[in-house]
Amino acid sequence: MKLDLECSASLAVKDLWKQYFDYIIAANARSGSNLIFAHNLGSFDGYFLYKALVNHFDPTIVNCLIDESKSFISISLNYNNNIIVWKNSIRIFPMSLDKLCKLFGVEGKLSNYDIRFNDISLFNSAKLWGNFKKYALQDAISLYQALITAQAIYFNNYNIDITSIFSSPTLSLKIFRSKFLNYPIPILFKGVDEFVRGGYYGGGTDYYKAYGTNIKYYDVNSLYPNAMLNPMPLKLLKYHKNMFGVKLENFFGYIEVDVICPSDMLKPMLPFKYEGRTIYPTGNWRAIYFSEELKAMIPLGYKFKLIRGFEFSKINIFNNYVDHFFNIKLNSTGAKKLIAKLHLNGLYGYFGRKQDLIETINVSNTSLHHYLATRIVKEFLKINDKYTTLLLSDNLNHKVIRSLNMACESNIQATNKIVMSNVAVAGAVTAYARIQMIYYKLLPGTLYTDTDSIFTTDELPLHLIGSDLGLMKDELEGNFIQEGLFLGLKK
Repeated sequence: MKLDLECSASLAVKDLWKQYFDYIIAANARSGSNLIFAHNLGSFDGYFLYKALVNHFDPTIVNCLIDESKSFISISLNYNNNIIVWKNSIRIFPMSLDKLCKLFGVEGKLSNYDIRFNDISLFNSAKLWGNFKKYALQDAISLYQALITAQAIYFNNYNIDITSIFSSPTLSLKIFRSKFLNYPIPILFKGVDEFVRGGYYGGGTDYYKAYGTNIKYYDVNSLYPNAMLNPMPLKLLKYHKNMFGVKLENFFGYIEVDVICPSDMLKPMLPFKYEGRTIYPTGNWRAIYFSEELKAMIPLGYKFKLIRGFEFSKINIFNNYVDHFFNIKLNSTGAKKLIAKLHLNGLYGYFGRKQDLIETINVSNTSLHHYLATRIVKEFLKINDKYTTLLLSDNLNHKVIRSLNMACESNIQATNKIVMSNVAVAGAVTAYARIQMIYYKLLPGTLYTDTDSIFTTDELPLHLIGSDLGLMKDELEGNFIQEGLFLGLKK
């Protein structure tokens, strides 16, 4: 009896998918529309959709884009030479559907999600089944109306079609390139990218005292956008194999250095990558840094021996873009303000995209041995008894692959695809942001710092507080935290 129920349930689900795909294909034939947005397609929903597609159709006509965290970016079906694409709208607007609807002023969910919708038994209750259909239909309508509103804003203001992009950062880049880019930004050669990436560090988070009273909490207005107003690396001028005789004050770029940090320094400021995490040590080590961050460290007592480096020209490339969106953020509310915040914080990180890529393909199980022998396979996803989805590493380091082939007598291939990124720019932005935070971290009363905020017993002078870009905002509006415990990072 139990097996009969499971079989019936499986057939019912299979039939539901068939009806859905038939509907989508028919709608595509009628209107020519080939794009479907799903909010939070990345994991749960995307997995079921993808598996249903590859079980219903020939797996070789189903494809997908997946990011490093193995979340779906898009899923596509190439049916009768028509490509139907599902995209993840939460990558463009990273917030809940409820918040997205409120933001764009459209009607959102009419009721809370009923956990009983998760059970196949919902088909046995006419009332529950009816509630589920109403809930799902309203989800689809509200997402459509929110995206239509967003589309009008982007098209009218920037002549950008949001259906042509995959994420908020790619949308930011498209706006930047079409409206604000005055100079072509080069793509770094792979060897240069690998070197410079060694000097790409994130924001600094640290705690200096575990307990305090009468604590102020300050936060920087748009720290990274403010950092973007500084000169950025542009053209690669020269590779210095040996930097003997080169003075740091005359150099702009990325340098490998031997560092000496006094062991008695109470608040070290220079980051170092150690065993997969970023620390702020004292002592001696060798690492790569952006030149301007090294210059900022010398007054603190750091000493450097320059070894080798890549020298760049410098230019201000983001000023008009930052000014445009910060003014909107400062003088707007609702959708306009959120859009401004998204694009202020979403652009610089795109330049730091890794050169390594993930390629996703569906292969017959009889061909698995070929891919295992010739490609780096990151993960398997079994589709059925005949097909498997493979996640393959792409754009791998040629030297590493060559060494691996020699050691293992293998024939692993090293492909080479162009990735639109420039980590020298991204690394400069984060370095300038860390430099700006040095003053606040060194305040005697600072107990804890995050990337762009501090908890301190010091009261900042008025000229450092305000609504302008880069100034501090008093988050407590003149009040104090009576007692604070700081137990660790993010604690």
